[in-house]
Amino acid sequence: MTNVNNHKVRLIGAVVFLLIMVISGTIFFYVQGKSSKTSSNGNSAVSPTARKATPTPTPTAKSTPQPLFSDDFTDKSKGWYLGSASGYTRVIDNNTLTLADSNHTILTESLPTNTSFDDFMVSVTFTILQANQDDSVGLYLRGDSNLDHDYRIDIYGNNTYAISKEFLDATKSPQVQFLVSPTSAAALKPAGQQNTITVMMKGPELVLMVNGTIVNSVTDSDYTSGQIALFVHNSETSSEVEASFSSVIVYPVPDQVPPG
Repeated sequence: MTNVNNHKVRLIGAVVFLLIMVISGTIFFYVQGKSSKTSSNGNSAVSPTARKATPTPTPTAKSTPQPLFSDDFTDKSKGWYLGSASGYTRVIDNNTLTLADSNHTILTESLPTNTSFDDFMVSVTFTILQANQDDSVGLYLRGDSNLDHDYRIDIYGNNTYAISKEFLDATKSPQVQFLVSPTSAAALKPAGQQNTITVMMKGPELVLMVNGTIVNSVTDSDYTSGQIALFVHNSETSSEVEASFSSVIVYPVPDQVPPG
């Protein structure tokens, strides 16, 4: 009897031991599986973060500057001083402003604006209709109210040009000082053909262009601002000078003035 009981006890102990081993193994593999799953999930969570592309700024087109003054003479609305008298003609017709002088003097035509121009770029398109080698057509720049003090661009009837400075001497007599004496320019077209002259003024610098070609530059600091005027000059050796202007436009001067 006792042996039977002892056998039962050993059998029950073995069963309990096996159950403990099975349960322990189950728990072990369960924990390992959770750990692997967590590790796997962790690896996917730390995948590289995509770098955001930095947007490249789109360049903005530089706007064309607004002109300070312009006229193509399609009408008389700008208020030019017009009219004719003995030996003088100022008329707008057929999209042109015509100036003529047979009095052996200078006929001026100031831009019809109260603006005093300091730094600027002016372009004028014109045709010399009649002139000899001593007659000229051109521009006054930074002039005072009477055009006694100014810079002046002359385009002569023989395909030469000059850059001058005008002033009154101690006796109040008008004087002309050449900054550039009359000089030939291959870029100039002869009388009867259209020319465009462009002058850039910035501080003491003056740059002259003829039909898109830089022909000369000067530096002078005497006059800093003033009016702009067109003119024709009838010399003592000529019976008449006549020119037609088809456009005039004034812009702010560029940031960089090209060297002459």
